[in-house]
Amino acid sequence: MDRARPRPADAVAVLVAEGLTLATGYSGPVLVILLAAALPVLWMRRAPLTVAWITAGTAIALLALQVLAPSAAPLPGDVLIWPPACAFAVYGAMAYAAERHLGVPQWLPVIVLALAALSLADWLPLVLRTEAAIAFAALYGRYVAVRERLDRQLVERSQRVERERLAGELHDVVTHRVSRIVLQAGVLAVASDDERARAAAEELRATGCAALDELRHMVALLRRGTGEGFDLGLPLPDLRPLLTESACAGISVELAVDGTPEPVPGVVGRTAYLVVQEALANVGKHAPGADVRVLVRHLPGSVRISVSNGPGLPGAWAAVPGPGPGMGLLGLRQLVELVGGAVEARQEEDGGFRVEASLPTS
Repeated sequence: MDRARPRPADAVAVLVAEGLTLATGYSGPVLVILLAAALPVLWMRRAPLTVAWITAGTAIALLALQVLAPSAAPLPGDVLIWPPACAFAVYGAMAYAAERHLGVPQWLPVIVLALAALSLADWLPLVLRTEAAIAFAALYGRYVAVRERLDRQLVERSQRVERERLAGELHDVVTHRVSRIVLQAGVLAVASDDERARAAAEELRATGCAALDELRHMVALLRRGTGEGFDLGLPLPDLRPLLTESACAGISVELAVDGTPEPVPGVVGRTAYLVVQEALANVGKHAPGADVRVLVRHLPGSVRISVSNGPGLPGAWAAVPGPGPGMGLLGLRQLVELVGGAVEARQEEDGGFRVEASLPTS
């Protein structure tokens, strides 16, 4: 990852830590150990907790050495903070720790460093400066981590919006063109006197229907990311392509929307689309020439879809069924019940037919 690579700012942090180390007044092997312990700051983006633990371990080791051999490692007095690399190590732990290390693993080396600084009770100004530096580094590191996480979420959101836009354009353009091919193939299959031509046209129509189903499945994936447990909810799918298909098949459809649309789970949106698709396909089969009205009502907690048609016109030509799912009312009822909804189909007094479905929005 790019964020894990050392940057010029990290090299500057190492130089500052080394300078603070030289200002402690140590010499000999102890100074070499401190200078070596400040070098890992260069990799605080790649291994932030390791760097923090190295710094904390160095502080504890020097304090233990001071107790065992005070002349070999005298405690520092006139330095800015102790240990010299503590602020950079704390910042790295707070800003760059992996998601799996957030919480106790992230804060533990910071607490150890703070306790190590408190052991310098004889140098109160040094303790106050060190604790203030640790607190500021921890807060600023958390701020940087939260800001980067929000930036990533904004980028992901913009990508989802772009996917939805592309999916809508793909659905509107490609589906319309393929639907016309399917309809023309169906007309040829009905009108042709040549048995081989009818068989080829029917095969072309079936292939086109399968292609439309695959296309709609792909569009659903584009609208909902990878599909791995991700579904933030989207508006209902665009029903206009279905109206266009029906118009090509000789069915006049009026669409009305009532209420304020709200996001629904992907499976609910797909089911709503199939309800309208199947109802329009039934009109083409059983009531050719009838006028159809599709009403979508958005209610609190549910969306209701009604597809009603008048009686078919006497002598009207029965259009070739469009590329619908062809599941029948029984299959449609089972599909709706799977998402927690209900569907009702009934004959109207004027000879027409109505299909009503109620789907939950949660």
